[in-house]
Amino acid sequence: MVKPNYGGTGWHIFANFALGVGLLLTAIFGAMFAHYLFLLLTILSIYFIYSGIRWARGSAIEERLKIREELIRFVQPKEGDKILDVGTGAGLLAIGFAKVLKKCEAVGIDIWIPLGGGTSLRNARRNAEIEGVADKVKFERADARDIPYPNDYFDIVVASFVLHMIRRGREKALREMVRVLRPGGKFAIIEPPRAGAGWCVDEKLREKLEEIGLKNVKFQPLLISYPKKRTVYIIYGEKRGAASFNLSKED
Repeated sequence: MVKPNYGGTGWHIFANFALGVGLLLTAIFGAMFAHYLFLLLTILSIYFIYSGIRWARGSAIEERLKIREELIRFVQPKEGDKILDVGTGAGLLAIGFAKVLKKCEAVGIDIWIPLGGGTSLRNARRNAEIEGVADKVKFERADARDIPYPNDYFDIVVASFVLHMIRRGREKALREMVRVLRPGGKFAIIEPPRAGAGWCVDEKLREKLEEIGLKNVKFQPLLISYPKKRTVYIIYGEKRGAASFNLSKED
């Protein structure tokens, strides 16, 4: 039986091992030819090599399916919903919603950058076929900062580990996601508590989401175990009525 391919962890394994080995070699040769303090780099080297081992030993697909189930359970979609999955990758969320609903329109958008987790537009479409929902799911190449859908179109907008990766135009992406959500529609993304480029799940984020048109904003903790036990958050909100918010403001 053919199984869907929701992306592997090869890039994470490679990147961590490459950094670890590179730092180890720098520490050795630096200590030999420059100064013994270069040996301090072995601490970082051990950290990255160990991280690579954790990624290699983990069970990514089971954890991804668990996260999908938790998000769908939290959002509680209903028959006939229009769902947008931003940064869909291999189509995990869009396909998941399509599987639990007899009637829906699920759309997945992504820019599918090279080495971006081993996913592609072709991969997402193939997964929908394997999962038997190709008639309910559509995938398009599109940027989260310029979503090619009209105002108030979707009932649900979701994303998983996408927003914290957007370093330029993150606020524009959030505004676009709210723009295409109908009044009363549900916004739900899964993100880590902290990350680079100023990402932080805190009161400032809550205020920003409320400013761009969401109400009932909640940060629901979710414990995951891959590649290590950690807490991430389902960031949830509902779009306020009337399309009267400044959703086009840039960062």
